[in-house]
Amino acid sequence: MATRRVPPRRAASASNPAAQRAIRAATPREPWLPPGFAVWVAGRLLAVALLVGAAWLLSNFASSTRFEVRTVHVQGNQLLSRAEVQDAAGVVGANIFWVNRADVAARLRQLPLVQRVDVEASLPDSVDIHVVERQPAGFWTSGNQTYLVDEQGVILKAVDAETALIRACAGQACDPQTAPMPSVSETDAEPLAPGAHVDASALATSSRLAQLLPSVGVQPVGFEWNPDTGLEVPTADGWRARFSQTGNLDQQIARLRTIRDELTRTNTNAGLIDVRFGDRPYFR
Repeated sequence: MATRRVPPRRAASASNPAAQRAIRAATPREPWLPPGFAVWVAGRLLAVALLVGAAWLLSNFASSTRFEVRTVHVQGNQLLSRAEVQDAAGVVGANIFWVNRADVAARLRQLPLVQRVDVEASLPDSVDIHVVERQPAGFWTSGNQTYLVDEQGVILKAVDAETALIRACAGQACDPQTAPMPSVSETDAEPLAPGAHVDASALATSSRLAQLLPSVGVQPVGFEWNPDTGLEVPTADGWRARFSQTGNLDQQIARLRTIRDELTRTNTNAGLIDVRFGDRPYFR
């Protein structure tokens, strides 16, 4: 008896739409977007928003008149006026966010009187400046004009009769003949400008002579300096003495005293005693 072959049965799902849908629903799908993509996009959008907001704020601050410098506070100035410091700083009307403190300090240090300076900006509209000025060490007269000069020989400012004396001379009298600071007159010289340098050793030597000469009975009435002849001191007795700024000052004064005593003993007059050349002093 022949056996009838039965064809394999098709899967029931082949003709069952509901089963096909169930199979598709249960089958894992590849994600449409990479993992973390949404977080990445959100982060970038936030960064762009922050950048735009910061740019808007910066533009607003940079253009707002509320942040224009209106006040400059100046401290530490005695010889400089507030107006001189303010003009040199050049910050009034500038936006405070654009004030470069280093540039302002550099401009102020161009003033001969300024030794050091600190600059601070304060919101919304003020700048604080603290100045350390060079200290006057004496007077220097040149070309019929007297100047304040520091110990390094830097001309600080002219002493003007119209200048307020207390401010111009830091509380000291401005008369070179009566001031406690030494005064040197440069002969045959032209007017100087603030910031120029003069012979600082002449000023230092004059200061020492003002203290030492009275101890040997010599009263100086001034100190005159010339680049060719050095430091010359007119005295109250009418004669003059010349000193070397680089030599031993104590030895020069000792020689001066010896010569003066000998002239007094011999009743000899002299208009000039020169002790600049060590063991070869002379008078005439």
